[in-house]
Amino acid sequence: MTREIISAWDIQKLSQPGSESKFPAATVTQDGYFDRLFKYIPAELVAGYIFVLGVVKQLTNTGEIRIFQWSLFVVFCILTPLYLWRVQKVQKLQQHIISCLSFVVWVFALGGPFALCSWYNPVYGAILLPLFTLIVAILEAE
Repeated sequence: MTREIISAWDIQKLSQPGSESKFPAATVTQDGYFDRLFKYIPAELVAGYIFVLGVVKQLTNTGEIRIFQWSLFVVFCILTPLYLWRVQKVQKLQQHIISCLSFVVWVFALGGPFALCSWYNPVYGAILLPLFTLIVAILEAE
C-alpha cells in the first residue's frame, strides 16, 4: 500500500486513456476514511520524536531543556514532509501540509515544548487531538 492518498480525482485521472499511474497497477481504489486517517498521521515521526524527547528529559538545566525541546520540535516539523516525500514518495502538497499539522497537534497533545509555556494546559491537547484526528480524515488530499 502506498502512503499517498488515493482520491476520487486520482481514480478519475487513471481512467482516462493514456494516463500513467504512480500507483500499483493492481486494482486501484479510492482511499476511505480510515485509510486517510492512517496516511495523514506521521506515526514514524511521532514515535521518533517521543523517543528523542525521552532522552532530552534526562537533562537537568531548564535552559537546555527549553532549547532542545523547541529545536527538536522544529527539526521534526521539517523532517515530516522530507520523510513523506523522500521515503514514502508522497507528492501531494495538501497531504504534506495535513501531515505536518497532524504532527504539531500530536506534539501539542503530548506536551512537548508547549508544556514549558505558562498558558499550556494538558486538557487543551486532550480535547484537540481526538477532534483533529476525527475531522482531518474527512479531507481528501488532491
